[in-house]
Amino acid sequence: MSTTLNAKVAGGPLLGLIGGSAADHVGYVYSMSFNEACVLTNDKWKERVAGIPHNSFLVAAAFDPRNMSNLSEFDREVVLLRVLGPASLPSDADLLKTRIEHNQRRVEGEQFSKDKLDGMDPLTHAELQFGALKCRILGTFYIDDKELRLGSDLENYFCSSRLRVFKPRGGALEMIVNHINPDVRRKSITEATAAGFTKPPSPIRIGTVRYTSTARLHRAPSEQLVTVMIQPSDFLGRRTAVLGMTRTGKSNTVKTAVASVHLAAMRDGVKVGQIIFDLNGEYANANHQDDGSSIAEVFAQDCVRYRAIETPGFQDLRTNFYRECADALNLLAKLMKDDPFRGQTDLQQFLDSGLEEPDISDTSAHKRWEVRRAVFQCILYAAGYKAPANQSVRFPVNQNILTAVAAVNGTPTPAQAGKGYVSLPIAAAGAWFTAARKENYDLRRRQKDNSQAVTGFTSSSGNPWVDPMLESYLNVLARENHTGTSVRGFRAIAPYIGYHSPQRQADVIQEIINHLVAGKIVILDLSAGPDEVRSVLSERIARQIFNHSFADLNAGKKPQNMVIYVEEAHNLIGKKDALTSTWPRIAKEGAKARIAFVYATQEPSSIHPNVLANTENWFVTHLNNEDELRALGKFYDFADFHDSLKSAQDVGFARIKTLSSPFVVPTQIERFTPAALKQEVANIIAAGTSPKN
Repeated sequence: MSTTLNAKVAGGPLLGLIGGSAADHVGYVYSMSFNEACVLTNDKWKERVAGIPHNSFLVAAAFDPRNMSNLSEFDREVVLLRVLGPASLPSDADLLKTRIEHNQRRVEGEQFSKDKLDGMDPLTHAELQFGALKCRILGTFYIDDKELRLGSDLENYFCSSRLRVFKPRGGALEMIVNHINPDVRRKSITEATAAGFTKPPSPIRIGTVRYTSTARLHRAPSEQLVTVMIQPSDFLGRRTAVLGMTRTGKSNTVKTAVASVHLAAMRDGVKVGQIIFDLNGEYANANHQDDGSSIAEVFAQDCVRYRAIETPGFQDLRTNFYRECADALNLLAKLMKDDPFRGQTDLQQFLDSGLEEPDISDTSAHKRWEVRRAVFQCILYAAGYKAPANQSVRFPVNQNILTAVAAVNGTPTPAQAGKGYVSLPIAAAGAWFTAARKENYDLRRRQKDNSQAVTGFTSSSGNPWVDPMLESYLNVLARENHTGTSVRGFRAIAPYIGYHSPQRQADVIQEIINHLVAGKIVILDLSAGPDEVRSVLSERIARQIFNHSFADLNAGKKPQNMVIYVEEAHNLIGKKDALTSTWPRIAKEGAKARIAFVYATQEPSSIHPNVLANTENWFVTHLNNEDELRALGKFYDFADFHDSLKSAQDVGFARIKTLSSPFVVPTQIERFTPAALKQEVANIIAAGTSPKN
C-alpha cells in the first residue's frame, strides 16, 4: 500500500490510518505522558468495532475525519497506541458500588432480566458502560517530505488533550502493521543491490494479524483478516530468533523463512546459500505437519541433505578418519569424555594431544606431527576402522632408525618415499611402529645401564625421536605402557567405528561450503548420534563457514550470501561460551561477511547473551515459564506480551518484530504450504530466471 501523500486529499495517509470513518471511533484520551495514554471508552463503541482485544492497536488523532480541510499544524499527526489493560477512573468506586447494589436487589429466581438494560434505568446503564484503557505509546505517524513516517516516540502532547481514539481495521490496520519508514526502505534497496539483487526482494505474506487466543470477534467472518508481510532482505546478513515451546510453530516459521529467501533469490537470479542444522530431522524429512512434504522435496533440485549414517537420498556427513586425522581425534576425545578407562595415562595423553597441523615452516614440529599422524592411522587400523583402498602410511625417519628396526625379525621393510621419508601399506605399518617402539625402549635401557644420556632413537637434529607425546601414541598402539603392563589402548576407540566413513574422499565441510557458494539449501540431519557428535560437528562446520566468508572479505572479495539456521539452538550454543568461540562470533560479526544467523529454541534464557543482544528479527510463540519471559522482556516491547505469551498455546500464534518494523506485531503465521511453493518454483523456472554465475 502506497504511503506517499495524495495531494488531492488534505489528510492523505493520516486519514487512511484511522480508516477515514468516524464509525471506528472508540474513545477519548483523557490522560497522557510521553510513554502511556489513558483512553476513556464505552461498551457500545467497543461493540461497534468488534471489541478492543488485549494488545490490539489503537490510533489517536485530534482531527475530525469528516472535516480535514481545517487541520492545524499541531494536529497533523496520528499517535499509535497498544492496549495494555484497564485504567482507573475517578468514578470507579461509585460505579462499583452501584453494580453491587443492583445485584443485591435482584429477586430470587430472577437472575436474568428480560430487557437489554439488565433491569437498570437508562441513565445508570449509560454511566456503567464507561471504562478506561491504559495504552502504550508506540510512536507518532506524520508526513515528512510528502511521505508517511513513524517516529518511535511522542514529540509533544497537550495537557488539555483533544485526541479522539479509533480502532484501525482492514486497510488502515494493514497500512500500520506493514509500514516501513522511507529511510529504512532506501537502506534496504542499497543493501539488496550490494547483495546482488537488482531490486529489493518482494515482501512475503507471513500471516494475518491476531491479537488474542480467543478470536471469535476480531477475526470473525465479518472482519477482514489483515495480512502481515515480512521483507526477505531483513534476513540477509542479520540475526533472527525463533522462540517458543515445542509444537507451537517454530519449525513452520523457519521453513517459511527458508522458502522466502530461496524464492527471492530465484526470482532475481542471485545465489544465497542456506544451511540448516536440523537436530530432529524435521526439515530433511517429510511429515504430516507439512502435508506430507518437506523443504527438501519442495526445492529438490536446489537441496542437498546430509546424515551421519548411510541413508538413501542423503550424502555422508561423517568424516574419513584417515584423511581428517585432527577432526577425528577431536571427535574421539569428545565421545570418550565419560569413558571409565580414559584416565589411563597414555590413553588420556593420546586423546588430549590434538593433531592439528603445525606451520610447515617449523620443520621440526611438522615432522613430529607427520610421525604422530602416521601412528594415529595405525591405531585406527588396529581398532578395526576400515581404511580407504590402497591406504598407505608416509612418515619421516632417518637411516639409523630404519637400520635398527630392520634388525627385528619379521619387521616389514618401508619403501623410500622421497628424501628422508618412507612409506608402508597400512596393514604393515602397525607392525613397523610396534617394532620401533620395542627397539627404542631396549636402546634406552642399554643407555641407562651404560650411564649414557637416555635418549633412545634420535632424530637428524639430535633430539629424541620418540618424545613423550609419540610414546603415548605407540603405547596405545601396542596396548602396553612403558613398564610392560597391558592397557586398553586402541580397543578404547573401537566402539566409535560408526562415525568413520571410509568411502568419503573429499573433506565433507569443503563440500558443504561449495554447495553454499552455489546457492544450494544444505540440510544437516543431526537426529542420529549422541549430543557430543552434534556439538562437535556443528561447531566445526559453522567455524569453517565463518572462516571461509571472512577469508573472502579480507581478500577484498565480495563474500557469498549465506544463511545459517540452527534448530534447538540451546543444545549447540552455550550461554557461557567465550565471545571468541564460533557461535557468538557468527552472531556478532557474521553480518560483516554477509552471513545471516537464524536460531530456534524454547529456552531463550539459555542462549548466549551476546547472541540475543545482536538479534534484529524475532518470532516468538508460547513460552511457559517466568524465567524465559523475563529474558525475552528485556528486548524491544515484548514485555507488553508477557501474559499473552504465557497463556496462549495456539500453534502459529506469534509476536513478530523484524528489522524493518519498529514494533511487535501479533500474528497468526500461515502454514508451510508445499503445493503452493512447488507451483511458485515452477513459475519462476518457466520464466527463465536462473542464478547468476
